[in-house]
Amino acid sequence: MSADLTPLEQAAELVGLRGLKARVVPHDRRRGWWFRWNSTELLVSERVLDRCPPADASALFVDEVMRQRRLRSRRRILLWIASPTAVAVIVLSLMRAGRHLDSGAPVPELWYLSPAALLLLAGVFACCITWSAGSAAAAEWADDETVKLLGDATPLVRGLNEMDFEELHIAGKVLSARPDLHRRAERLVRLHGLCEAQPPA
Repeated sequence: MSADLTPLEQAAELVGLRGLKARVVPHDRRRGWWFRWNSTELLVSERVLDRCPPADASALFVDEVMRQRRLRSRRRILLWIASPTAVAVIVLSLMRAGRHLDSGAPVPELWYLSPAALLLLAGVFACCITWSAGSAAAAEWADDETVKLLGDATPLVRGLNEMDFEELHIAGKVLSARPDLHRRAERLVRLHGLCEAQPPA
């Protein structure tokens, strides 16, 4: 019997992705993605449905849509910052080389342009650090927005914990697919007091 994908299609409607038809596809062990979507179709990894009941899978989908939207806006910001910086570094390098050649000196060695190159490398490094921190922040923002939209943190916490065991198989190595899931689930448990009703051990 095939899985009922209606809850996922309803979740897509909830986040403004109207008219998507959900379809189960084989799990990709190398990339480990859970959901992919375009204007007409929502692809769901069979591993999500193996591990999660429909409500939890739907919460994970809403969360992933929110996270991707946040990351897309952060990409635009980084591109807006990085593009002028790269152009400025290239122009400064060419100007410096041009002044050197105008003076009648021999063609400068590569190290002569190193101040601008170092500036560019520093900018790339700063962008990488910013992106890494921004990805974690985007995931937490998506978690919070998902809880607001669904009105309950429990399905998302369950989904994160159920998918915490996912692994990637790359070049003979087995890696955790999403090492941040447990931390995110614990954060939601703390924020929403999900364990307060449990009797003390």
